Amino acid sequence: MLIDFVLNISLTISGIYLFHRLQYAEDRRLIDSGIFQALLMTTLAVLLLMVPIHVSGITFSLYFIPLLILVKYSVPYYMLGSLVVVYLFHHLIFGYGWQVYLIFAVLYIFVMAILPFLKFEKLRTLTSACIAFSILYVLGINLLISDLTLWQMLIFVATSTTVMFFAMMMYEDINAILKLLKRYEEDEYKDYLTQLGNIKSFDEEVNLLIDESETLSLLLIDIDNFKVVNDTHSYASGDALIRQMANLLDNHVPGGGSLFRNSGEEFAMVIPNLSFDKTVRLGEAIRNSVERASFHISEEETISLTVSIGVGYKDEADVTKGRMFTDADDMLHAAKKQGQNRVMFIPYLS
Repeated sequence: MLIDFVLNISLTISGIYLFHRLQYAEDRRLIDSGIFQALLMTTLAVLLLMVPIHVSGITFSLYFIPLLILVKYSVPYYMLGSLVVVYLFHHLIFGYGWQVYLIFAVLYIFVMAILPFLKFEKLRTLTSACIAFSILYVLGINLLISDLTLWQMLIFVATSTTVMFFAMMMYEDINAILKLLKRYEEDEYKDYLTQLGNIKSFDEEVNLLIDESETLSLLLIDIDNFKVVNDTHSYASGDALIRQMANLLDNHVPGGGSLFRNSGEEFAMVIPNLSFDKTVRLGEAIRNSVERASFHISEEETISLTVSIGVGYKDEADVTKGRMFTDADDMLHAAKKQGQNRVMFIPYLS
């Protein structure tokens, strides 16, 4: 029995790890999908059919454990599909009695019916649900198929609960690690404070659009005297102002455009296929909107801010990313030197 028990746990844990490892390497987007979860748990169920546990004169398989885990992570039609596939292996290939599977199927469909009212957020809750399911399952077998001793029923419930516990612990640990990896990868391209794209994301977007778009507009937007605001109030207030500014600027991004936070108080807006005149008018609209807005540094206190904006524009094939950025940066510095709260650009003749 001990060897069978250890083999079931090892097979379940190894299968969960291997599936996630392979899928993470191939297409990470599928890991959270219902079809991936169904495929993983169906495969594990079939594998567990191959290693039944022999103890005290009875033989049973823990194939139902992965299908129970599937309740938490998939949707009903995938669960039904898994139920049918596992039955084909259970009865037609491995030769188990259909009566046993029928009892399981009835209980499983009952769980699916009450699924919208269940919350399996914690490992303890899911383990308790597994205990209840195992008790009902073994009682059904005892009443409808063959008499089981109390000892046999206790072993069945204890074994299934233990395997379920270790499987869920491994499953949730792997999912937690994958979420951390996903967050780490997103943080590589996202600004943590505003959730906008960062300078790396900005570079990739410009590299992509510089060749694909007939024209490309770049607005470098810098908050005026922001260091004074930080020194006068607090860095926490400064962070709150940055988030509010990001929300305001995001409302001005035209369709197809993107907003990024390049550094402390500097933002960049990239817009493909927008005329030069509309680009300048957009810059003025942003400047006016910021000037009229009130920004909260606390629930009671608000302050006014202004921004200086430098415009870069590409309309010819020989205009490089470097030149466009340099033009915008030079104009931003010119706006600062000429009194701030203004939009500066190199005159362009179409």
